[in-house]
Amino acid sequence: MRINAGQSAWLQGLRDDLGQFVTSLQHDDHSGRYRPCRDGSVEAGTKAALGFGCFAKKILDATGLWPQLTAAEQRTRLDFLHGFQLREEEKPPFPGMTGAFLDKALLRAIPAPPESWRAQMKRRWQGAPPPPDPRAEALLAETKQAIATLAWSDEPPRVPFGGFPRQPAPLLARLNGLDWSRPWGAGAKSAALAVFIRTQGPRLPDVETVALQRVMTQFLQGLVDPTTGGYFRAPSPPPRGQLINGAMKVLNALEWLDEPIHQPERLIDTCLLQGPPPAGCHVVDWIFVVHRCLGQTDHRRLEIQQQAVTILDLIRRHQNRDKGFSYAPGQAQSHYYGAAISRGLDEGDLHGSCLLTWAVAMIVEILELDLPGWKPFRA
Repeated sequence: MRINAGQSAWLQGLRDDLGQFVTSLQHDDHSGRYRPCRDGSVEAGTKAALGFGCFAKKILDATGLWPQLTAAEQRTRLDFLHGFQLREEEKPPFPGMTGAFLDKALLRAIPAPPESWRAQMKRRWQGAPPPPDPRAEALLAETKQAIATLAWSDEPPRVPFGGFPRQPAPLLARLNGLDWSRPWGAGAKSAALAVFIRTQGPRLPDVETVALQRVMTQFLQGLVDPTTGGYFRAPSPPPRGQLINGAMKVLNALEWLDEPIHQPERLIDTCLLQGPPPAGCHVVDWIFVVHRCLGQTDHRRLEIQQQAVTILDLIRRHQNRDKGFSYAPGQAQSHYYGAAISRGLDEGDLHGSCLLTWAVAMIVEILELDLPGWKPFRA
Protein backbone atom coordinates (compact mmCIF):
# COMPACT_ATOMS: atom_id res chain seq x y z
CA MET A 1 0.00 0.00 0.00
CA ARG A 2 1.42 3.39 -1.03
CA ILE A 3 1.48 6.38 1.28
CA ASN A 4 1.94 9.97 0.16
CA ALA A 5 5.25 11.83 0.19
CA GLY A 6 4.37 13.83 3.29
CA GLN A 7 3.51 10.73 5.27
CA SER A 8 6.67 8.99 4.09
CA ALA A 9 8.91 11.91 5.10
CA TRP A 10 7.19 12.13 8.49
CA LEU A 11 7.65 8.42 9.16
CA GLN A 12 11.29 8.52 8.10
CA GLY A 13 12.04 11.13 10.78
CA LEU A 14 9.65 9.89 13.46
CA ARG A 15 12.02 7.49 15.18
CA ASP A 16 14.61 10.20 15.87
CA ASP A 17 11.86 12.63 16.93
CA LEU A 18 10.54 10.16 19.48
CA GLY A 19 14.02 9.33 20.72
CA GLN A 20 14.68 13.01 21.39
CA PHE A 21 11.31 13.37 23.10
CA VAL A 22 11.93 10.44 25.44
CA THR A 23 15.42 11.76 26.26
CA SER A 24 13.97 15.19 27.09
CA LEU A 25 11.80 13.64 29.83
CA GLN A 26 14.61 11.86 31.66
CA HIS A 27 15.45 13.03 35.16
CA ASP A 28 18.93 14.48 35.47
CA ASP A 29 20.29 11.41 37.27
CA HIS A 30 19.63 9.23 34.16
CA SER A 31 18.47 6.43 36.45
CA GLY A 32 15.62 5.31 34.21
CA ARG A 33 13.17 7.76 35.82
CA TYR A 34 11.03 9.88 33.49
CA ARG A 35 8.51 12.69 33.87
CA PRO A 36 5.11 12.14 32.22
CA CYS A 37 5.50 15.37 30.23
CA ARG A 38 8.02 18.19 30.00
CA ASP A 39 6.35 21.31 31.42
CA GLY A 40 2.98 20.53 32.98
CA SER A 41 3.68 17.65 35.34
CA VAL A 42 2.46 18.14 38.90
CA GLU A 43 3.70 16.54 42.13
CA ALA A 44 2.34 13.03 41.60
CA GLY A 45 3.50 13.04 37.98
CA THR A 46 6.99 14.04 39.04
CA LYS A 47 7.26 11.49 41.86
CA ALA A 48 5.48 8.48 40.33
CA ALA A 49 7.81 6.63 38.00
CA LEU A 50 7.06 2.95 37.34
CA GLY A 51 4.47 3.40 34.61
CA PHE A 52 6.39 6.17 32.90
CA GLY A 53 9.56 4.07 32.90
CA CYS A 54 7.59 1.28 31.22
CA PHE A 55 6.17 3.68 28.62
CA ALA A 56 9.63 5.03 27.79
CA LYS A 57 11.05 1.53 27.33
CA LYS A 58 8.13 0.48 25.13
CA ILE A 59 8.69 3.49 22.86
CA LEU A 60 12.35 2.54 22.52
CA ASP A 61 11.35 -1.08 21.85
CA ALA A 62 8.76 -0.21 19.17
CA THR A 63 11.06 2.15 17.29
CA GLY A 64 14.16 -0.04 17.42
CA LEU A 65 16.04 2.48 19.57
CA TRP A 66 16.45 0.14 22.56
CA PRO A 67 19.27 -1.90 20.94
CA GLN A 68 21.12 1.37 20.27
CA LEU A 69 21.54 1.98 24.01
CA THR A 70 24.73 0.69 25.56
CA ALA A 71 24.54 -2.46 27.66
CA ALA A 72 25.06 -0.32 30.77
CA GLU A 73 22.21 2.03 29.80
CA GLN A 74 19.88 -0.89 29.20
CA ARG A 75 20.86 -2.47 32.51
CA THR A 76 20.21 0.78 34.40
CA ARG A 77 16.69 1.09 32.98
CA LEU A 78 15.82 -2.56 33.60
CA ASP A 79 17.16 -2.44 37.14
CA PHE A 80 15.11 0.70 37.76
CA LEU A 81 11.92 -1.18 36.86
CA HIS A 82 12.97 -4.23 38.90
CA GLY A 83 13.49 -1.91 41.86
CA PHE A 84 9.74 -1.37 42.27
CA GLN A 85 9.05 -5.01 43.05
CA LEU A 86 8.35 -5.92 46.64
CA ARG A 87 10.77 -8.42 48.11
CA GLU A 88 9.34 -11.67 49.45
CA GLU A 89 9.65 -10.50 53.03
CA GLU A 90 7.94 -7.15 52.37
CA LYS A 91 4.27 -6.89 53.29
CA PRO A 92 2.12 -5.74 50.35
CA PRO A 93 -0.44 -2.95 50.86
CA PHE A 94 -3.25 -5.33 49.86
CA PRO A 95 -3.69 -9.04 50.69
CA GLY A 96 -2.41 -11.57 48.18
CA MET A 97 -0.11 -9.12 46.40
CA THR A 98 3.25 -10.53 47.47
CA GLY A 99 5.85 -9.68 44.84
CA ALA A 100 3.78 -6.88 43.29
CA PHE A 101 5.44 -3.90 41.63
CA LEU A 102 4.62 -1.02 43.96
CA ASP A 103 4.89 2.65 43.00
CA LYS A 104 4.17 4.25 46.38
CA ALA A 105 3.96 7.77 44.99
CA LEU A 106 1.26 6.75 42.54
CA LEU A 107 -0.83 4.88 45.09
CA ARG A 108 -0.66 7.81 47.52
CA ALA A 109 -2.08 10.08 44.82
CA ILE A 110 -5.03 7.86 43.85
CA PRO A 111 -8.20 8.90 45.69
CA ALA A 112 -9.73 6.28 47.94
CA PRO A 113 -13.15 4.98 46.85
CA PRO A 114 -15.85 7.38 48.07
CA GLU A 115 -18.21 5.80 50.58
CA SER A 116 -20.27 7.79 53.06
CA TRP A 117 -20.53 6.73 56.70
CA ARG A 118 -24.20 5.88 56.16
CA ALA A 119 -23.44 3.76 53.06
CA GLN A 120 -20.64 2.01 54.92
CA MET A 121 -22.91 1.10 57.83
CA LYS A 122 -25.64 -0.15 55.48
CA ARG A 123 -23.15 -2.28 53.56
CA ARG A 124 -21.80 -3.84 56.74
CA TRP A 125 -25.30 -4.50 58.05
CA GLN A 126 -26.18 -6.27 54.78
CA GLY A 127 -22.91 -8.21 54.82
CA ALA A 128 -21.95 -6.82 51.40
CA PRO A 129 -18.29 -6.60 50.34
CA PRO A 130 -16.59 -3.20 50.21
CA PRO A 131 -16.46 -1.41 46.84
CA PRO A 132 -13.39 -2.14 44.69
CA ASP A 133 -10.41 -0.11 45.82
CA PRO A 134 -8.94 1.73 42.80
CA ARG A 135 -5.53 1.63 44.46
CA ALA A 136 -5.56 -2.18 44.54
CA GLU A 137 -6.71 -2.30 40.93
CA ALA A 138 -3.95 0.13 39.93
CA LEU A 139 -1.35 -1.94 41.78
CA LEU A 140 -2.41 -5.06 39.89
CA ALA A 141 -2.46 -3.25 36.53
CA GLU A 142 0.97 -1.68 37.13
CA THR A 143 2.35 -5.10 38.09
CA LYS A 144 1.03 -6.56 34.85
CA GLN A 145 2.53 -3.72 32.88
CA ALA A 146 5.94 -4.05 34.53
CA ILE A 147 6.05 -7.83 34.02
CA ALA A 148 5.02 -7.50 30.36
CA THR A 149 7.55 -4.71 29.74
CA LEU A 150 10.40 -6.70 31.30
CA ALA A 151 9.35 -9.87 29.45
CA TRP A 152 10.03 -8.15 26.12
CA SER A 153 13.71 -8.10 27.17
CA ASP A 154 13.59 -11.66 28.57
CA GLU A 155 13.76 -10.30 32.12
CA PRO A 156 11.61 -12.28 34.58
CA PRO A 157 10.72 -10.58 37.86
CA ARG A 158 13.26 -11.29 40.56
CA VAL A 159 10.48 -12.71 42.74
CA PRO A 160 7.61 -14.70 41.16
CA PHE A 161 4.36 -12.79 41.49
CA GLY A 162 1.58 -15.00 42.79
CA GLY A 163 -1.33 -12.56 43.14
CA PHE A 164 -3.70 -14.44 40.84
CA PRO A 165 -5.90 -17.56 41.12
CA ARG A 166 -3.60 -20.59 41.00
CA GLN A 167 -6.21 -23.34 40.62
CA PRO A 168 -8.90 -23.78 37.94
CA ALA A 169 -11.98 -23.32 40.17
CA PRO A 170 -10.90 -19.99 41.71
CA LEU A 171 -9.82 -18.75 38.28
CA LEU A 172 -13.19 -19.57 36.77
CA ALA A 173 -14.90 -17.82 39.70
CA ARG A 174 -12.72 -14.74 39.13
CA LEU A 175 -13.56 -14.63 35.41
CA ASN A 176 -17.27 -15.11 36.06
CA GLY A 177 -17.16 -12.34 38.65
CA LEU A 178 -16.07 -9.75 36.10
CA ASP A 179 -18.69 -7.48 34.53
CA TRP A 180 -18.72 -8.73 30.95
CA SER A 181 -21.49 -6.33 29.98
CA ARG A 182 -18.62 -3.80 30.10
CA PRO A 183 -15.90 -5.79 28.35
CA TRP A 184 -13.30 -3.02 28.26
CA GLY A 185 -12.64 -3.28 32.00
CA ALA A 186 -13.34 -7.01 32.24
CA GLY A 187 -11.10 -7.70 29.26
CA ALA A 188 -8.25 -5.70 30.79
CA LYS A 189 -8.42 -7.79 33.95
CA SER A 190 -8.53 -11.01 31.94
CA ALA A 191 -5.44 -9.87 29.98
CA ALA A 192 -3.60 -9.32 33.26
CA LEU A 193 -4.57 -12.83 34.38
CA ALA A 194 -3.24 -14.24 31.10
CA VAL A 195 0.10 -12.49 31.59
CA PHE A 196 0.43 -13.78 35.15
CA ILE A 197 -0.55 -17.33 34.21
CA ARG A 198 1.80 -17.48 31.25
CA THR A 199 4.85 -15.76 32.78
CA GLN A 200 4.57 -16.48 36.51
CA GLY A 201 2.66 -19.77 36.59
CA PRO A 202 5.62 -21.92 35.51
CA ARG A 203 7.74 -20.36 38.28
CA LEU A 204 5.33 -21.25 41.11
CA PRO A 205 5.20 -24.86 42.35
CA ASP A 206 1.49 -24.92 43.19
CA VAL A 207 0.19 -23.55 39.87
CA GLU A 208 -1.48 -25.81 37.31
CA THR A 209 -0.46 -23.64 34.36
CA VAL A 210 -1.83 -25.84 31.57
CA ALA A 211 -5.15 -26.29 33.36
CA LEU A 212 -5.43 -22.54 34.00
CA GLN A 213 -4.76 -21.75 30.35
CA ARG A 214 -7.45 -24.24 29.35
CA VAL A 215 -9.97 -22.63 31.72
CA MET A 216 -9.24 -19.15 30.37
CA THR A 217 -9.38 -20.27 26.75
CA GLN A 218 -12.71 -22.04 27.17
CA PHE A 219 -14.19 -19.15 29.14
CA LEU A 220 -13.21 -16.53 26.53
CA GLN A 221 -14.56 -18.75 23.75
CA GLY A 222 -17.89 -18.76 25.56
CA LEU A 223 -18.07 -14.96 25.34
CA VAL A 224 -17.80 -14.75 21.54
CA ASP A 225 -20.63 -12.96 19.75
CA PRO A 226 -20.94 -14.48 16.25
CA THR A 227 -22.47 -11.29 14.83
CA THR A 228 -19.85 -8.73 15.89
CA GLY A 229 -16.92 -11.01 16.74
CA GLY A 230 -16.71 -9.23 20.10
CA TYR A 231 -16.43 -10.71 23.56
CA PHE A 232 -19.15 -9.82 26.04
CA ARG A 233 -22.04 -11.18 28.10
CA ALA A 234 -25.22 -9.12 27.62
CA PRO A 235 -28.55 -9.34 25.78
CA SER A 236 -27.29 -6.91 23.13
CA PRO A 237 -23.87 -5.59 22.07
CA PRO A 238 -22.37 -2.90 24.32
CA PRO A 239 -21.58 0.59 22.96
CA ARG A 240 -19.03 0.63 20.18
CA GLY A 241 -16.14 1.88 22.34
CA GLN A 242 -16.76 -0.85 24.90
CA LEU A 243 -17.08 -3.49 22.17
CA ILE A 244 -13.86 -2.76 20.24
CA ASN A 245 -11.72 -1.75 23.20
CA GLY A 246 -12.95 -4.78 25.10
CA ALA A 247 -12.10 -7.01 22.14
CA MET A 248 -8.62 -5.51 22.12
CA LYS A 249 -8.07 -6.55 25.74
CA VAL A 250 -9.35 -10.08 25.11
CA LEU A 251 -7.17 -10.39 22.00
CA ASN A 252 -4.24 -9.29 24.15
CA ALA A 253 -5.07 -12.14 26.55
CA LEU A 254 -5.33 -14.61 23.67
CA GLU A 255 -1.97 -13.45 22.35
CA TRP A 256 -0.30 -14.23 25.68
CA LEU A 257 -2.03 -17.61 25.73
CA ASP A 258 -0.96 -18.34 22.12
CA GLU A 259 -4.59 -18.89 21.19
CA PRO A 260 -6.26 -17.85 17.89
CA ILE A 261 -8.95 -15.20 17.54
CA HIS A 262 -12.35 -16.86 17.32
CA GLN A 263 -14.16 -14.66 14.76
CA PRO A 264 -11.52 -12.48 13.04
CA GLU A 265 -13.63 -11.74 9.95
CA ARG A 266 -16.59 -10.55 12.03
CA LEU A 267 -14.31 -8.38 14.15
CA ILE A 268 -12.86 -6.80 11.02
CA ASP A 269 -16.37 -6.11 9.73
CA THR A 270 -17.26 -4.47 13.05
CA CYS A 271 -14.13 -2.29 13.06
CA LEU A 272 -14.64 -1.17 9.46
CA LEU A 273 -18.13 0.12 10.18
CA GLN A 274 -16.45 3.21 11.63
CA GLY A 275 -12.92 4.42 12.33
CA PRO A 276 -11.67 5.12 15.86
CA PRO A 277 -12.30 8.31 17.87
CA PRO A 278 -9.19 10.53 18.21
CA ALA A 279 -8.25 9.61 21.81
CA GLY A 280 -5.01 7.60 22.05
CA CYS A 281 -6.53 4.48 23.60
CA HIS A 282 -9.29 4.25 20.97
CA VAL A 283 -6.82 4.62 18.09
CA VAL A 284 -4.42 1.96 19.33
CA ASP A 285 -7.21 -0.46 20.28
CA TRP A 286 -8.82 -0.23 16.82
CA ILE A 287 -5.45 -0.75 15.12
CA PHE A 288 -4.53 -3.60 17.47
CA VAL A 289 -7.72 -5.51 16.69
CA VAL A 290 -7.39 -5.30 12.90
CA HIS A 291 -3.63 -5.91 13.05
CA ARG A 292 -4.10 -9.11 15.06
CA CYS A 293 -6.99 -10.26 12.87
CA LEU A 294 -4.88 -9.81 9.72
CA GLY A 295 -2.47 -12.32 11.23
CA GLN A 296 -5.17 -14.95 10.67
CA THR A 297 -7.10 -13.78 7.61
CA ASP A 298 -6.85 -11.59 4.50
CA HIS A 299 -10.49 -10.55 4.91
CA ARG A 300 -10.89 -6.94 3.63
CA ARG A 301 -7.13 -6.36 3.87
CA LEU A 302 -7.12 -3.55 1.27
CA GLU A 303 -9.89 -1.68 3.11
CA ILE A 304 -7.96 -1.98 6.37
CA GLN A 305 -4.84 -0.66 4.67
CA GLN A 306 -6.76 2.29 3.26
CA GLN A 307 -8.15 3.09 6.72
CA ALA A 308 -4.66 2.73 8.23
CA VAL A 309 -3.35 5.38 5.83
CA THR A 310 -6.11 7.73 7.02
CA ILE A 311 -5.31 6.96 10.66
CA LEU A 312 -1.67 7.95 10.09
CA ASP A 313 -2.88 11.50 9.51
CA LEU A 314 -5.04 11.30 12.64
CA ILE A 315 -1.98 10.22 14.65
CA ARG A 316 0.06 13.10 13.22
CA ARG A 317 -2.48 15.53 14.68
CA HIS A 318 -1.52 14.21 18.13
CA GLN A 319 2.13 15.21 17.67
CA ASN A 320 3.29 18.38 19.39
CA ARG A 321 6.14 20.83 18.94
CA ASP A 322 8.21 18.77 21.40
CA LYS A 323 7.87 15.86 18.90
CA GLY A 324 5.97 13.68 21.37
CA PHE A 325 2.36 12.59 21.02
CA SER A 326 -0.32 13.73 23.43
CA TYR A 327 -3.04 11.42 24.69
CA ALA A 328 -5.66 13.77 23.22
CA PRO A 329 -4.97 16.24 20.40
CA GLY A 330 -3.38 19.36 21.90
CA GLN A 331 -3.67 18.16 25.50
CA ALA A 332 -1.30 16.02 27.54
CA GLN A 333 -2.75 13.33 29.77
CA SER A 334 -3.84 14.90 33.05
CA HIS A 335 -4.79 11.81 35.12
CA TYR A 336 -3.39 8.30 35.47
CA TYR A 337 -5.47 5.73 37.40
CA GLY A 338 -7.35 8.69 38.87
CA ALA A 339 -4.20 10.44 40.12
CA ALA A 340 -3.57 13.97 38.82
CA ILE A 341 -0.21 13.86 37.01
CA SER A 342 -0.21 16.98 34.83
CA ARG A 343 -1.99 20.24 34.04
CA GLY A 344 -3.01 18.96 30.61
CA LEU A 345 -0.98 21.46 28.59
CA ASP A 346 -0.49 21.46 24.84
CA GLU A 347 2.51 19.12 24.90
CA GLY A 348 3.41 15.49 24.39
CA ASP A 349 3.07 12.96 27.18
CA LEU A 350 4.70 9.56 27.68
CA HIS A 351 1.48 7.55 27.87
CA GLY A 352 0.04 9.05 24.69
CA SER A 353 3.39 8.70 22.96
CA CYS A 354 3.66 5.04 23.96
CA LEU A 355 0.17 4.21 22.69
CA LEU A 356 0.51 6.04 19.38
CA THR A 357 4.05 4.81 18.77
CA TRP A 358 2.67 1.30 19.19
CA ALA A 359 -0.12 2.15 16.73
CA VAL A 360 2.42 3.41 14.18
CA ALA A 361 4.49 0.22 14.56
CA MET A 362 1.40 -1.87 13.81
CA ILE A 363 0.47 0.34 10.84
CA VAL A 364 4.00 -0.11 9.45
CA GLU A 365 3.34 -3.86 9.40
CA ILE A 366 -0.22 -3.51 8.04
CA LEU A 367 1.03 -1.37 5.15
CA GLU A 368 4.17 -3.50 4.70
CA LEU A 369 6.40 -0.41 4.78
CA ASP A 370 10.18 -0.68 4.64
CA LEU A 371 11.07 1.02 7.92
CA PRO A 372 13.81 -0.96 9.70
CA GLY A 373 13.62 -1.16 13.47
CA TRP A 374 9.88 -0.63 13.86
CA LYS A 375 8.17 -3.55 15.59
CA PRO A 376 5.03 -3.81 17.74
CA PHE A 377 5.68 -4.91 21.31
CA ARG A 378 3.47 -7.26 23.32
CA ALA A 379 1.49 -5.30 25.89
